Amino acid sequence: MRAPNNYQQFRQKVDLMLDNALSQEAQDEVMRTVDSNPEYRALLNKERSFRDFVRNNVVRPKVTPEFIQSIKEKIKFD
Repeated sequence: MRAPNNYQQFRQKVDLMLDNALSQEAQDEVMRTVDSNPEYRALLNKERSFRDFVRNNVVRPKVTPEFIQSIKEKIKFD
């Protein structure tokens, strides 16, 4: 049985790793943990699959240059 706190910490590390926000050393540590624990491997694979699904299936609306310019004009710094 896993400790909830450890699982939550590992999940945060997986998120950071998939966001490319971890050092190589920290990524290696995550991968060693994954290699030693099938439950964590499943978590990593599930998160990767979810991110791939979102990346490939979510349609983002197109924005016109005029719209971008109108936003920039409304944001004025004094």
